[in-house]
Amino acid sequence: MSELTAYETLVAIFRDELAIDPARVHPDASLIGELGFDSVAFAIGLVSIEEQLGLTLEQDELILCKTVGDIVRLIEETRDRVALSDVGATA
Repeated sequence: MSELTAYETLVAIFRDELAIDPARVHPDASLIGELGFDSVAFAIGLVSIEEQLGLTLEQDELILCKTVGDIVRLIEETRDRVALSDVGATA
């Protein structure tokens, strides 16, 4: 089975951990306005993302995310930073 994309993983987290209907989730969906995020949802989402993807996201960066797409970009940027630091560590 192939690795899920950041977006697919995020949709699954929203569904399983936050009980958000996946039909409501799209890249431009507003976290607060459309999906009803509050501080608890952000905290649960942060922990779930970190556990499922094995990444450490900066809370101050996550708080700046306004849409689902923003979180996907943050995940991808964090993955890229980790990959670059791993390459540098083995060089």
